[in-house]
Amino acid sequence: MCSMFHSVACICILLAAAHSVAGGCGFSGAAGRRHLMQAATADASGNCSRSWLGYQCSKLVCGRIRMHWSLGGPPPSGPGCSYGANWSTAGLPDASSGLLHIALQTDVVGGYVAASWPRTPGIMAPADSVIGFATADGGADIRAYGISGWTPDSVQPEPTLSVTSTALESNAMSLTICFTRNTSQVGKEAGIVIDPASLQYMNFVASSEPFKERHLLRQDYKCTARVLLAAPPGGADDGGWRPGNMSSGGASAAAQDEAVEDERLSYMRLHGALQFTGWMVLVPAGILAARHRWAFTPLALAGLWFQVHRAVQMLAAVLIVTGFVLPWTSFDSSDAHVAQGTGHDDYISEDPLLESHERLAITLISGLGLHVVLAVLRPSPDAPRRWIWNLVHWWTGRILALLAGVNICLGISLWRRVGGGSGSEWVVPLVLFAVLWTGLAAWLEWRAPPGLGRDSAPPPGADSSIAASLTSGFTSSSNPSSSGTEVSMARLAAGTFAPAVGYSKLGEGQAGVASSHPHRS
Repeated sequence: MCSMFHSVACICILLAAAHSVAGGCGFSGAAGRRHLMQAATADASGNCSRSWLGYQCSKLVCGRIRMHWSLGGPPPSGPGCSYGANWSTAGLPDASSGLLHIALQTDVVGGYVAASWPRTPGIMAPADSVIGFATADGGADIRAYGISGWTPDSVQPEPTLSVTSTALESNAMSLTICFTRNTSQVGKEAGIVIDPASLQYMNFVASSEPFKERHLLRQDYKCTARVLLAAPPGGADDGGWRPGNMSSGGASAAAQDEAVEDERLSYMRLHGALQFTGWMVLVPAGILAARHRWAFTPLALAGLWFQVHRAVQMLAAVLIVTGFVLPWTSFDSSDAHVAQGTGHDDYISEDPLLESHERLAITLISGLGLHVVLAVLRPSPDAPRRWIWNLVHWWTGRILALLAGVNICLGISLWRRVGGGSGSEWVVPLVLFAVLWTGLAAWLEWRAPPGLGRDSAPPPGADSSIAASLTSGFTSSSNPSSSGTEVSMARLAAGTFAPAVGYSKLGEGQAGVASSHPHRS
């Protein structure tokens, strides 16, 4: 079991240590403040921002997704998804017409972009959506879909829902789709009816991956925003991201967007590094120090294994708790959300992989807290029921480390989707550490003297019938090098294993002195 523990723990070790944290952290930096000022300027008039495509309104819903829309009036006259040079030709909102014209722009190329109306704000499914992407033959596929779950099979086209006036424009810098829907049908697949005169929650996603592949989890390409479809037009350009805007202001805004995203990614790297170092470097080292305490006897310091075990695990706990708190305080930025036109709590919150990672993290931190409490309340080494505490302490620690290994593997998968890369910067070190830990654990098991420093049976006289089954296979055997002397569990647990055997530098007299001063563990 121990070998299997170390292999799984090691297989999930590299995740965080592989990447050093990038320079400057903090969403309250200059980039965040500039975003906040831009958003405040755009909203000062109370009117929606100007659309350079000629629609009534424009809104930067995510950092790299922009929505243009008109309520009523004709669809875009072209070219492509544009009304032409005069942006005001779309007129004023006319909810009585029942026609909603939308254009979605993003800087991803070769993938898809989508907007949906969810039944529950911020939740991916169920939802009524429109998804658009370029086909292999250079055409466009823009249709209404019903989203009933979180798997590709749960995203199905709905031919009964009308999507008209579709068009797609794609180049080296951006992807733009446009379409028209009847407001009476919008939300039908989610079981809702929208009111254009009220704020509507909409989900937005863009990805460079092919349609029905897992999309990125970056906030720039996945968010929820509140949109007032009947908002009065006439506001100024919001100054945020727009495709192909290479002016000095646009370039500056793009650079600031990247700075905000870089800050967020640096926090994610730090989170991974802390959790990885705590759970997968320090915790296994502490476990090995306790299991193979015999390796410390040549140092002639009784109880040294316990001091090492405690110090390493305390440091691990500090790093783990710090890494646990970090996502809740630094992964989301109120400045970034304001810049993207969303509320601080507006994001697509349900994702199976992300939910599993979060829930397992909460379970681990709760288990760690319980484990620390049990360690503080440990009974004395010669207590009659100490063996029960030992079993609980040993196995809760091992189980927590195993679960942490699983959660770090989930973290690698999430990082690949957030960063958009292969994750090799984590996977390669992970494999190297897995080999290192597994080899060290196997070597120590092979070198360990029989009965010394290993899990031992309850002391003689323990009258529990459960003890035999729980400790089957871990019973101490005699040590051939100690002339038949049995090493009792009480002495091992007390950290006083400095007997007159071939593994101690202490003389016989010194060993007696060491044994008379047991170290509480």
